[in-house]
Amino acid sequence: MSPMLSWDLLRFGIVSAIGLGFDLSTAWALAVFAGIPLAGAASVGVLVGAIVNYLLHETWTFRSNGGRLSGRRWLLYMATLAVTLLVRAGVIAVLQLFVLTGAGHEFTTLSIAIGTSFAVNYLLSKYLVFRAGTEQVI
Repeated sequence: MSPMLSWDLLRFGIVSAIGLGFDLSTAWALAVFAGIPLAGAASVGVLVGAIVNYLLHETWTFRSNGGRLSGRRWLLYMATLAVTLLVRAGVIAVLQLFVLTGAGHEFTTLSIAIGTSFAVNYLLSKYLVFRAGTEQVI
């Protein structure tokens, strides 16, 4: 693995952890303290985490993009967010209906759904959004 790839991967991981913190804490707080159904709370969490991630990836993770915002990448990232959100909501629904039924499983359910949607988001971001040729600076 080249040193540049290692550094990019480390930055991606750091940004992802920051976004995940915003995502999970937002979803958990909305579900537990505001009484919002878990799927809805998770949707808001995904959005908050995605906004944080996108801005940090554009300005820090993928420096080869010059740290400038791109309208095309923003649209691609929003499309990947839609897919990520569908995956997350689907995992939550399946877990709540068939595996982790009843109250008290919110954190476990969110953790599994976040892990699954994280993998989907990483693959789409790496191979679709932030690849060369997706410029078109705002």
